[in-house]
Amino acid sequence: MKRKIILIVMIIVICVSINLQIFATSKSDLENQKNNVANNIKDAQNELQGVKTEKSKELEEIEELSEQIAESQDELDKLNAEVKELEDSIKQLETELADAQERQNAQQQALEDRVVAQYTSGTISYWDILLNPESPLKFISNLFMLEKIVNYDNELIASIEQEKQTIQVKKEELDEKKAKVKTAKANAEKENVKLKNKKMTKNTKVAKLSDDEKALQQKIDEYQREMDRVEAEIERIAAAASGNGGTIHNGELLWPCPNYTRISSYFGNRESPGGGVGSRNHKGIDLAAPGGASILAAESGTVITVSNTCKHNYPKTAATKCSCGGGFGNYVMVSHGRGLVTIYAHCSAIYVSQGQTVTRGQKIAGVGTTGYSTGNHLHFGTLLNGTYVNPLPYIQ
Repeated sequence: MKRKIILIVMIIVICVSINLQIFATSKSDLENQKNNVANNIKDAQNELQGVKTEKSKELEEIEELSEQIAESQDELDKLNAEVKELEDSIKQLETELADAQERQNAQQQALEDRVVAQYTSGTISYWDILLNPESPLKFISNLFMLEKIVNYDNELIASIEQEKQTIQVKKEELDEKKAKVKTAKANAEKENVKLKNKKMTKNTKVAKLSDDEKALQQKIDEYQREMDRVEAEIERIAAAASGNGGTIHNGELLWPCPNYTRISSYFGNRESPGGGVGSRNHKGIDLAAPGGASILAAESGTVITVSNTCKHNYPKTAATKCSCGGGFGNYVMVSHGRGLVTIYAHCSAIYVSQGQTVTRGQKIAGVGTTGYSTGNHLHFGTLLNGTYVNPLPYIQ
């Protein structure tokens, strides 16, 4: 009977060992898948950030071009107004010049007509007045009057000629100015068209960047769904491996980070700095501790997962977020039986390996800030029968 009991115990031990080994292999494969997806998310997020940065730059340049186009249009409007004003002034001068020419012609014609009429008619002519004076005094008087008439005609003709010359000079000056303004206007129109074409090109590029941005976001959403699927599979396997036997008592687990008891983030819904993986459903508690501080196994058990590939041990921002280990960075998972699994995340170093048996209080890792972490701390999580639960009721 005793030999039979020993045989049964040995069979149970062998079965448990085989199941743990199978679980460890499956879990390892899933973790590799999870890490690959996390890296894909990180690459897509970096590419998306690059597209957003480039799009923002293009939009700024479009805004600057719009301002330049507005200024260019204002300049064009001023030049058009100036050309119109010059054309109106030139037209006025041309009218004045034509009027002066007409007056000069009329005055010249009147003078010529008067001389001809005096020669051909029987009226008293200049010569009659000069050669047949009634007296010497009358002769002098007539001579003076004739001189005044001739001088008046000559002065009037000369005055009109001077007026014509002045108008012509002004017209030539305005014509020259009009030519310069038209040249400036033509150049401004070319620049305006050039700016509008450049803006059109920028708008086309922004539209393409928007399409790229949308496509990348869709890709990230697909990766995130894949991440959620892998995470769910991990939880399922954790539930299958840990079993359902026994009861987990309150206060049974050891505090995993000795001498550091401040909780910087609690279990449940929250808004993580910068958003990201696990931002709205925090699956554990964060214990504030300096980098390198000891992380202890909360209970004896078997290491079922070790993820130790993240090299990004520095505080992250939204622009430098890290998706290694699904956002957990370097982490360890330990199965304790009775349906309980604990996880220790964001580690700077890990001192155990997959399949290793650990004892309660054994140093298994060091505090760090790998993965998507804004500073040094330990993320401590507990899964009960494959489901994340609040660790606080189970810690001493």
